[in-house]
Amino acid sequence: MSTYTALAAPDDEPTFTELAAIVAEEPVIAAEVAVVDAECRLAASPDEVAVRAHRRAVVALGVALRTAVQTSTNRALSTAPVYVPGSPLSTARRVVIRPATRTA
Repeated sequence: MSTYTALAAPDDEPTFTELAAIVAEEPVIAAEVAVVDAECRLAASPDEVAVRAHRRAVVALGVALRTAVQTSTNRALSTAPVYVPGSPLSTARRVVIRPATRTA
């Protein structure tokens, strides 16, 4: 007797609300990745440049978290739809963390 595993239906796509939630989390995820990168760099070479890079990454993560909380609170309190065609899905500020240049 063979076993059949049902695959997800092709119309099982994420909704606009779910996509908006993913987009709203992107800055936080990027900031968390930057913190991990800075921690790896700090572990590899604990010099002053690595310490400053880690400090900047942690501060950027705090900003991203505060922005995400404010954005989600504003969305919860507003009656406007989360997604409006032609407008961005998220009003959260994008945190851009540039990799530190290494000086030898």
